[in-house]
Amino acid sequence: MKYTAEMDAQRFHKLAEELAGRDPQLAARLREVREAARDLREHAFAAVEAFRQRASELGASYLGHIDVSAVEPDDKHVDAVQFKIARGRLELLCIAIARGAGKTRLVGPFKRGEKEGPCAESVLRGPEVEELLEERIAALVREAAEV
Repeated sequence: MKYTAEMDAQRFHKLAEELAGRDPQLAARLREVREAARDLREHAFAAVEAFRQRASELGASYLGHIDVSAVEPDDKHVDAVQFKIARGRLELLCIAIARGAGKTRLVGPFKRGEKEGPCAESVLRGPEVEELLEERIAALVREAAEV
């Protein structure tokens, strides 16, 4: 059965205009937080690579099966972007939020499909958020290595 009713494009144009008009500066703020999130993602990737390399040197390459995703739109909010660090079902979310001056929220590590947490918030850039991210990555790696 083929559906033949025509779509009212004007209706959706108006909806886009309405929603985009709610916060006209959001696109610019999202570009800023996306850049900060990409920098943090590179920091996370470097930490995971350092761990992976040393584990491999020690004959424990099985410890290094950790993925760092690309920066992508946040799963829950239009004013944020995120990336994930995962090992099996364990996940750590790094969310860069464009609200106000911008901030970073780290969620986890937690088991995918279960309650998310713990959460911590920090600045968008700098040593404070990098240290917090490293601590959470270490916690994920430790938890993933438990037998």
